[in-house]
This record gives sequence, structure tokens and C-alpha cells, in this order.
Amino acid sequence: MEKFSSLTLRVLLVGFLCLARASKTNRTVSQFLDGILMKGQYDSRLRPNYDGGPVDVTVGFWVLSINTINVVDMDFTLDIFFRQAWKDERLDHGLNKTIVLSSNFVMHRIWMPDSYFVNAKHGSFHKITTDNMMIRIMPGGMVYYNARITIKAACPMDLRKFPMDTQICPLTIESYGYSEDHITFKWEKDLTDGMSFVPKSTKMLPQYSLVELSLTKTFNKYVVGNWSGIKASFTFERMSSYFLIHVYGPCALIVIISWVSFLLPRSSPPARVTLGVTSVLTVVTILNMLNNSMPKVNYVKTIDKYLIGCFLFVFATLAEYSLVLFLANRMKRYQQSDEYKKNIYKNIDVNRASTCSDKHISNGDGVVNRRCKPEKICSTELEMMEFTKMEQDFMLIDSSKNKHKNKWLSLKEWRKRLYNEEAILTVDEFSLVLFPLSFGIFNVIYWVSVANDFQSRTLH
Repeated sequence: MEKFSSLTLRVLLVGFLCLARASKTNRTVSQFLDGILMKGQYDSRLRPNYDGGPVDVTVGFWVLSINTINVVDMDFTLDIFFRQAWKDERLDHGLNKTIVLSSNFVMHRIWMPDSYFVNAKHGSFHKITTDNMMIRIMPGGMVYYNARITIKAACPMDLRKFPMDTQICPLTIESYGYSEDHITFKWEKDLTDGMSFVPKSTKMLPQYSLVELSLTKTFNKYVVGNWSGIKASFTFERMSSYFLIHVYGPCALIVIISWVSFLLPRSSPPARVTLGVTSVLTVVTILNMLNNSMPKVNYVKTIDKYLIGCFLFVFATLAEYSLVLFLANRMKRYQQSDEYKKNIYKNIDVNRASTCSDKHISNGDGVVNRRCKPEKICSTELEMMEFTKMEQDFMLIDSSKNKHKNKWLSLKEWRKRLYNEEAILTVDEFSLVLFPLSFGIFNVIYWVSVANDFQSRTLH
């Protein structure tokens, strides 16, 4: 029983000593803060070592999220833990521990660097549930400041290679009122690669990938002096898979669908015109929707080149049918002309004479019978049917006669060659081969140039 009571007294004594030491420490920290901040022994209006050299401010941050990269307004939004560290010997408390403070009352009564983001459009501190900021005062007067900040910063973008582009968005920090004679900035541990400031989950965005974060120092000259600063350059590489699926693929498919009109008969204008006009309007709609989500720049983007090429191919399909209708209309007018009828009568006589004189049929008795017999044409309808039937033979006869003539044909010869059914059908058949071949060559040239640009940017 005596041993138990002795042990209890020892435990109570140790607890009492610990409480007394904690109370003494609290009184010591409070006395330090009261003596520095409340009794006028600390002038927060002057920077540390005002009569000496500049204050070295070490800066770092931790990226919580990259919220948006706005192409239209050319800015990006970051949510970060912003860190600063500097030495203020006036805050050397002489204790063998770190003083942690999160009260605005204290922060407003000690000197802090007037750092600001040069290219910031908007910024805010988080205040839920309280002000998200903290100060730690180390032995020797080393001060560490940490705050959670949301920043919307300007990001000049060059969209000539869109959507295979790479954008570099800077974040520049300087002192607003102190020149380099008073404050110099540097990155933590003198880092040049800031990828350690970004978690892996933040490096992938819906349309972008953060591939590099370079840290550099800056020196800017103003009217009143030279200013020290630091800059973090975020390199974002756009992922173009979305545009391949939703822009390039549909546009190429629309061009291919427009070629169906070459297989439709010339006598179906509603089908061919509707297909052509619908294809043109669809490509125009895709182009307008894309440009509405982009800034109004004064240069042609890479994707614009492809969409304009698709538009021209679809428009050429509609123009080809217009050519077919034009030739068909001219053929009808030419067949009703006196020139065409004279040529038909003339060639009928020549054809019959040559055919009947050269082709004979012999029976078994050696008697030769003429295969051709002159027949009378009894009506105008039969005459026109015979004219149409023999038209191709006449063209062959004319071409054989003109083999040794001058290579430049007369206007009459061109009319004979163009204003006929065979020539009109040849236009559709030729287009059915020419258009896919041309579109394939266009795609090869386009994607090879895109691959070369991407490779050159990767090497640089």
C-alpha cells in the first residue's frame, strides 16, 4: 500500500511539472508576442535589415488544381498553396521551438513581402471556414508564410497549330513597391524544374497535358528602377483526340457521302441537289460551331485548313452536277440545231454506203446476197431514234477521219465531242475516280505536314 501511494505521488509530481513547464512556455510565447507587437518594439513599416542588403525571399507553391484553360479569353485558373520564406532577425524569439500563428491580428502587425502576380487578372484568398493562411516563426527569426490562393492569370496563346498546339502559360511574381535593392526573389532550393510542385493527378486535364513546368528568374526595368522577380512557365500540350473524333472524322465522312451523287442518274435532280446542298451546309455548320468557341484571330489555324479543304471538295461535287446539267442542256439545244441534223444526214449516207459495200453474206450455193438494203424512213420519230442510235458510230467515223488533221479542233468538232450522251456520262465516271484520289492526296499532304510540325516542336 505504501509503494502504491509513493508511485501515485511521483506521477502527480511529474504531471504538475509538465503543466508548469507548458504554462511557462505559453507565458513565454505570449510575452514575446506582447513585447514585440503590442509595446511598439517592432516597426512593421520597415523591412528587415533596412540599412543593409536586400531581403532574400524564397518562393514555392503546391498546385492543388488547374481549373480551366480558357482559349477565348486566353487565361488559365490555378488553385495553389503559395509559400514564401524570409529572415527577420527582429522576430528572433530565442525559444528552442517554432511559433505557429494563423491569426490575421499577428500577420497584420509584422512585415511581409508585398508580392503580387504580374499577369493576374483576378485573385482571391480562401476564407472557408477561416482565412486559409499560416505563419511559422523559427528560431533565429526565419519566417515561413503559407496561404491558399486562387489565381486567374493571362496566358497569351498562338493558335496557328490548333488543335495540335502547345501553349506556354506564365505565372510571374514580383514585389510591387520594393526594387531589387530591397527585395530579391528566388525559387526554393534554386530549382529550375517545377514538376515537383504538381501532383500526378493534376498533370492530366480534359483537353491538355502538363508536360513541363520551368522555373526562372526575371529582372524588369521600370522608370523608378530595376525589379527582381521569378516566373513559372506552364507548358500545356493539347490532346487532339477529341477533335479527331468530333471534327476531322465527321467532315471526312461528309465528303465521302457527297460522292454518292456521282452514282445517281442525271435525271434525279432533287436527290443530287439535296445531297450536295446538305453536305455543304453540314461542313459550314461544323466550321461555324468550331470558330464560335475560339477567339477571333487574324490567321488561319491548322484545323481551318482541313475544314476549308473539305468544304471545297463538297462544293466541287455540287459544281460537278451543275456542269453535267449544263452539258445536258447544251446537248438538247445542239440536237435541235440545223447543223446537227445536216451532220446526221450526211453521216447516215456515208455509213450506209461503207457498210453495205463492205459486208456481204454468202449462201451455200456461192450466191452473194447484200446484207444491207435501203429502207425508207417513214416518220420523224423513227428518224430521230435512228439518229440517236447511230450517233456514236458517227463520232468514231469522224475521229478516224480527223486523225491526220490539226490537233486543234474547230468549234464544230468540239460541239460534236462534248454535246453527246457519252461525254456527259464520262464526266460522272471521271469524277468518281478523280474526287476520291484528290481527297486522298489532300489528306496525305495535310497529315504529313502536321506530323512534321509536331516532330520539329518535339525536337526543339
